[in-house]
Amino acid sequence: MKAKIKLAFRIIIDQNSEIIWDKYIFEDTYFEYKIQHQVFDDKENPVKNYWELLRKNPHAERIPFLLSSAVVNYVAQLNGEVKSLPDVLGNTFFPIENFKLDLISSNIEDSSKHKIGLTFYTPEFLLIDIIDNKYLLSKNTSGECFETFMFAFHPQVAIASYTAL
Repeated sequence: MKAKIKLAFRIIIDQNSEIIWDKYIFEDTYFEYKIQHQVFDDKENPVKNYWELLRKNPHAERIPFLLSSAVVNYVAQLNGEVKSLPDVLGNTFFPIENFKLDLISSNIEDSSKHKIGLTFYTPEFLLIDIIDNKYLLSKNTSGECFETFMFAFHPQVAIASYTAL
């Protein structure tokens, strides 16, 4: 079954997020959203929410990318690891090499409608097998002897890329 894979872990951040890190991201992305909304909105016929703005101005599709600048320093604080996703032995597991922000919804007058998704991507791993709903992985992607670790299936984790060997 050997394959090279990258995993993706997605979190949703909204006004109900309880982790302080998430709350800071919520506040900063909402502030940045209100600025960017004004840039892309029509002065004569303004709209209030992101999906209306996107329908009126296709260039508003750049807003999620622009909001990413408000998140970069927070992601840097993670030092390349999501510590809340340990392997089956409880060791910090989930290394990240990049992320993508998606804007689920927002409204310039109602912060309760602001919701973003953050998807974190791992470097490439060797997927050796799947055993009892667990990935058997190695950080080494070539060779004959592999130091392995196991990571249980998780509802917010998916295989983002797959290359059969």
